[in-house]
Amino acid sequence: MGLSAFMLWPDLAAAMTPPEGKAAPSMSTVIRDENGKDFRLDSLQGRPVLVNFWATWCPPCVAELPALDNAAKQLGDDVTLLLISVDRGGRQKALAFLQDRGITRPLMGFDPKAALSREMGVRGLPTSFLLSADQRQSWAYVGPREWDSAPMIAEIRNLLRLANVSPAPSQQNNQDHLQDQLLV
Repeated sequence: MGLSAFMLWPDLAAAMTPPEGKAAPSMSTVIRDENGKDFRLDSLQGRPVLVNFWATWCPPCVAELPALDNAAKQLGDDVTLLLISVDRGGRQKALAFLQDRGITRPLMGFDPKAALSREMGVRGLPTSFLLSADQRQSWAYVGPREWDSAPMIAEIRNLLRLANVSPAPSQQNNQDHLQDQLLV
């Protein structure tokens, strides 16, 4: 079963309530960075990370790229923003696509076999995960968002603030992690 693109109206995505915090899904798969070097998400541990799975063939993904780039600027050093392309063409295809659109602020990762996205339970694109600094807690966002809007930036900061004072949720099945967020 392949990944599908969520076709949502942007206003609908922006009006959704914040997701529930859950145990972070498994994320041990090695992917490539923009320089072609192997890395794993746990190498980013120590700082919160907003991970966005996307593809060049996904219209809602492409539409939210400028907002993600702006969000990376607004969040600054507080949150690492990582775009992970699942394009089969890998780094060569996706990196040129991003550069042509002036998307330069987020870190970039490439998962051409969609192994990490499958491991994390991604069922459609775009899907994003906000990970706490210790990578024990996460919030899944299924579908596009207005990432650079003031309410979204405030939501991200608030969820991360709460994560610092709350115990991490118990470990759950990856499929359960996203089930609550899937739109039918």
